[in-house]
Amino acid sequence: MKISDIMVDKVFALSLDDTAAKALSMMHENNINQLPVIDNDGKYVGMIFAKEFLNLNTTPSSKLKNLVVKTPILSPTDTIEKCTQLIVTTGNRALPVVEKGKLISIVSETDVALTANFGHAKVDDVMSGAIVIEENSTLANALAKMRRYNISRLPIIMSNGVLTGIINALEIAKIFATPRERIGKSRGVTVKSTAIRDVKVKDIMRKAISVERGTKLNTLVESFKRNEEIVVVGDERPIGIVTPRDALEITLPHRNEPSIHIAHVDGEARRTIEEHMARFLKKVHGKLENIQSVIIYADKHKTRKYSVRARLIAARGVIDAKAVGYDPVSACKELISRLDRQIRSEHGQKLEQRRHSKESVKKEAQRNRRVEESGADEEI
Repeated sequence: MKISDIMVDKVFALSLDDTAAKALSMMHENNINQLPVIDNDGKYVGMIFAKEFLNLNTTPSSKLKNLVVKTPILSPTDTIEKCTQLIVTTGNRALPVVEKGKLISIVSETDVALTANFGHAKVDDVMSGAIVIEENSTLANALAKMRRYNISRLPIIMSNGVLTGIINALEIAKIFATPRERIGKSRGVTVKSTAIRDVKVKDIMRKAISVERGTKLNTLVESFKRNEEIVVVGDERPIGIVTPRDALEITLPHRNEPSIHIAHVDGEARRTIEEHMARFLKKVHGKLENIQSVIIYADKHKTRKYSVRARLIAARGVIDAKAVGYDPVSACKELISRLDRQIRSEHGQKLEQRRHSKESVKKEAQRNRRVEESGADEEI
């Protein structure tokens, strides 16, 4: 299947001189998290992502020419497999389709996920751990948590831990870019005496779509058309999140050696991180079965700090971790340390379970022997 088979006919685009406010408004109206930017001749320049507005602390009047991000491009004749590889390894939710330098369409992670067959895979195999926020927390707290953990969405819980809603980066960015009186009218929030940052997340959250553990990925395809994330719950409490990109990770070709993908880091830092991660994967090889790949996403913040997150995909599912540092290499060293602690902890628990299982079998065998001996004595 080719890109031309799934690319959309209608594509929204902005110019370099358009503002952040216009971009956010267009994203919000069309429920999309990215927009391509073109020059006066219709040639593709780059992409604007909703999450970047939070990281850069952009003002509504900021010009897009100062915010645009360069991305890989697709051609109509490229394969779906190539598109999947680029979406997963670059961390971009959508990629432009370009012909002779001009933008002709766009393909999103959802478009690609709708074509995939996930076989018997379940949400447990691909979900990331859910980082949540309490419903009475403020927008400022939600924003800080998204920046700290380099994430785009937060499930919202009640005081008893039960899922009650969700909020994403686009919704928060749009609120900060909207005049106060308009927020009050559109959201039913009283903001006359309350700063926008102090608005509670429960006042602007939307309904979350949730499924139980064990749900097969193929049953989520239709839900991905309307929602950018699915919350995985247990006893109505969020335990994980699945996005179209998460699901697509397991469709990548398997190799004999684990593959390492790093997004948003280049040059010597990238090579150093690859070396550290390769050594780490060899170290934990005996503790994890069938390590397929590890994907690292990095983001630089206005504070000059880097936040990184990783998804290590193995036979037992996904192990995810997040870390922060003043440069990408130090951040990734901390990331590897956290992955190591998780893996050692889980491996230790597994060994303990095996030990208990062996002891139980041994005790059961001893009980059976005593019963047999007792029966033999009675016969005598």
